[in-house]
Amino acid sequence: MKISYNWLKEYIDFEYSPHELADALTMLGLEIGTVETVGGVPGNLEGVVVGKVESAIQHPNADRLRVCKVDVGAEELLNIVCGAPNVAAGQTVPVATVGSVLHPLGAEKPLKIKKGKIRGEVSMGMICAEDELGIGPDHDGIIVLEDGLPLGSPAIDALPIEQDYILEIDLTPNRIDGASHYGAARDLAALLRTKPKLPAISLDPKDLQTPNPIPVSILDKDRCKRYTSVYIKGVTVTDSPDWLKKRLISIGLRPINNIVDITNYVLHELGQPMHAFDADKLNGQEIIVKTLDQETPFITLDEIERTIIPHTDLMICDKEQPLCIAGTMGGINSGVTESTKNVFLECAYFDAGSVRKTAKRLGLSTDSSFRYERGADPHMTMTTTLRAASLMVEIAGGEASVVEDLQTVDAFPPFELSLSVAKTQRIIGKAISRAEIIEILQALEIEVEEEADQDLLALKVPPYRVDVQREIDVIEDILRVYGYNNVEIPNHLHGTLSFKQYKNVHRLKETYANYLSANGFYEILTNSLVATSWGDKHAVPIVNPLSEELGVLRQSMLPGALETLRFNQNRQNENLAIYEFGKTYRQKGEAYQENSYLAISLMGQQHPVHWDQKPPAHGLTTLKREVERLQHWFGIQGQLRECSHPEFNYGLEMLVRGKVLLRYGSVATQLSQQYDLKQEAFFLLIDWDQLTQIYFSSSPSFHPIPQYPSIRRDISMVLEDRISFAEINQLVSKANPGLIRSVELHDVYKGKGIEKGHKSYLISIEFRDDKKTLADKAVQKITERVYQLLENQLGAKIRS
Repeated sequence: MKISYNWLKEYIDFEYSPHELADALTMLGLEIGTVETVGGVPGNLEGVVVGKVESAIQHPNADRLRVCKVDVGAEELLNIVCGAPNVAAGQTVPVATVGSVLHPLGAEKPLKIKKGKIRGEVSMGMICAEDELGIGPDHDGIIVLEDGLPLGSPAIDALPIEQDYILEIDLTPNRIDGASHYGAARDLAALLRTKPKLPAISLDPKDLQTPNPIPVSILDKDRCKRYTSVYIKGVTVTDSPDWLKKRLISIGLRPINNIVDITNYVLHELGQPMHAFDADKLNGQEIIVKTLDQETPFITLDEIERTIIPHTDLMICDKEQPLCIAGTMGGINSGVTESTKNVFLECAYFDAGSVRKTAKRLGLSTDSSFRYERGADPHMTMTTTLRAASLMVEIAGGEASVVEDLQTVDAFPPFELSLSVAKTQRIIGKAISRAEIIEILQALEIEVEEEADQDLLALKVPPYRVDVQREIDVIEDILRVYGYNNVEIPNHLHGTLSFKQYKNVHRLKETYANYLSANGFYEILTNSLVATSWGDKHAVPIVNPLSEELGVLRQSMLPGALETLRFNQNRQNENLAIYEFGKTYRQKGEAYQENSYLAISLMGQQHPVHWDQKPPAHGLTTLKREVERLQHWFGIQGQLRECSHPEFNYGLEMLVRGKVLLRYGSVATQLSQQYDLKQEAFFLLIDWDQLTQIYFSSSPSFHPIPQYPSIRRDISMVLEDRISFAEINQLVSKANPGLIRSVELHDVYKGKGIEKGHKSYLISIEFRDDKKTLADKAVQKITERVYQLLENQLGAKIRS
């Protein structure tokens, strides 16, 4: 949402510069994303001064030129040749002196004013028109300023030039009260301990005597709790005045006509949506607020036909047809046009849940629905109606009727709660005095009643603060106004250690995430929506996808990982180790299945480049090391075997209790090419649901530390594709079950240098005797036995 610096100043006095204002609002919870300068003129018309034309005589060599003597407050008059038809002696004009640089509208490059001759006459400057100064399109004649201005003073001070600054608020969903200029002013007023100023309203309800000829009936009292309306007779619909157009354009809105522009202006001024109807198009001259009894097609202002659901979507109707989707968008046939003479203006308070449900289903997001679905201010409808009606009468003419105000509830009471001063001080971390807490609350328009208990304050929170419903919300409000930077870091920090017996899945995930981060991995969070091409028949489709690239819920964690690798690679960050906790989604008949996973992705080198060595590259062994760490961390024993999966060129998987717990490998070349990856990528996927189930269902076990050292032997071999690691493991273990403690698979390779239909395996065998130290001779003897078994029974070729 955008707010104007100059516009904001109409509601509160402050001395902040635009960037200081951005900092202040950000600390108040209205985070400012950007500050943009708009309006003004490039170069600020440096060298353009106020002058007076003392004489203007016909140029001797040109019929359309005049030779002027101009006083700019210097010792001598300037001789300037001017071709404007309206130049005359006695005029006060803007003069671009020699050396000044202008930025004419439509010009490709700036214009530097030089001394020269025009048709034989010396010219020492330029008397300027609007377009020559870059402040407007007019080129019919020079600008004539008001008399009495100091000669030689900067002309920019005398010209109708307004420089403004637009601040874009990255509004969080809970702070809809700040979605207007008055809302931002109200927050700023709390910081400055002052009061914001409501905009001027020229209409006094007591003076309005003409009856409103269009009665209103509210049939759905749950979805519409307040409806304020006024009838304005005899308006003239035309273009808005310049000041109104500039205000709307500055915040990114397109002016339409004076009536519609006023509703948009007041919306961004006070934050309350409204809608203007052409009163003469209302059949039966009556307004009915209701849901429809049957499914009905309805064409909205954007000329799209939408279907209205019976007994669900709240509509504004006349006697014969629906006119507007309440709180969302008007119909194509009820809006104000150039032929409109009479206006019916509504300003209502609609139920947030109802508007949100309808807007989401229809795929509509408008300025009105954005505010209504987050919670409008029920007390602002009358003020907003009078403000808009006042502007319409002033700008478009006409006569306003009595303002009708229907409420379906007796009142909109404030939200009541109690606040503990001691708790506030403890949570904030500073002993803010009770008096200052009360002062801040009152500045936030929260009513305070002191109770007998000196620690407690009874509060009444205004309804427009939909985000303040609990004591902790009030404490947050106090802190943001008091200032986060005003809470010093204490010299001593106090805490308690606790041990919980129950199984905390979230704590386990957080702890392991910290473990990964401490070991050089970066956590990522990617979108659960992926391209439709990633889905199969079990994919969960999105009903209203924003695009084909976000068409289904992910069935794999790999797309997000590859997108992250590509994003970083394209920004010259090619050495990556990342992880993500996330879910995948599948459709199984009528039911849906969610599974939690931990995905680890690697690409590039393991360490930064060092001056004296080339760092090792990430590979299958890197992932294997992480798997071993995981086994050690969770105390898991599993069986590794080669896996065949479309996401991998080659890889391994681990079985625990007969189920695949994890798989890892080199990302398939086709996928790497699809994401334009320049290096080989590696991916590890861990079934987090299964892992946590195993972890919490297992009892801790203890194995004594071996008294005698173990010996390892690595064996590299080439064998046929059909042979699995499980067969190798079973065969090797038979060579000497008493001394062979483990057989681990380190690497699998296919490709260049390996015969087609074959693969290269690197395994590691651990030998240990629990009764004595093993001798190399004994190990060598067993190793030779292993060679024989592998060669004779599996046809392996041992590589030296």
